[in-house]
Amino acid sequence: MLVGRDDVLKFIPQRMPIVVVHGLTEHSDTRSTSVFNVETDHLFVRDGKFLPSGLMENIAQTSALRSGYHFSQQIPAEGEAPEPPIGFIGALKNFVVTDLPSVGSVLYTTVKVAYEVMGMQVVEASVTCGKKVIATCEMKIFLSQEGQNA
Repeated sequence: MLVGRDDVLKFIPQRMPIVVVHGLTEHSDTRSTSVFNVETDHLFVRDGKFLPSGLMENIAQTSALRSGYHFSQQIPAEGEAPEPPIGFIGALKNFVVTDLPSVGSVLYTTVKVAYEVMGMQVVEASVTCGKKVIATCEMKIFLSQEGQNA
């Protein structure tokens, strides 16, 4: 695992009780995968099921985790990594949920950067539970340049 549960908060702006990523399992320049364990007392759990709004937030946080981790790897000669840009969801397209995972399920969410232009990133996302893809979408994320050192 590239980022474990104890270190996730170093890479994302969200805080409890909103956090819906527990680790980063895979990362490349254009693709990253997070892991999340659905827990009983989570804000996005109702009647033992993880809600569609939780799946949407999980995709957004996977993108944030990808950006945070990516920027942490960009250490310039001065020795400090640039701060990652803050992302804002601009649009959600074709959000399809085929199943709601139960408490105890482990979700793997993969985001692939389809393209990036002028501070906007478009990611294609899928959430997998077991061997089944349970949610997909395309998300446009606007990246704020505030806070970046680079």
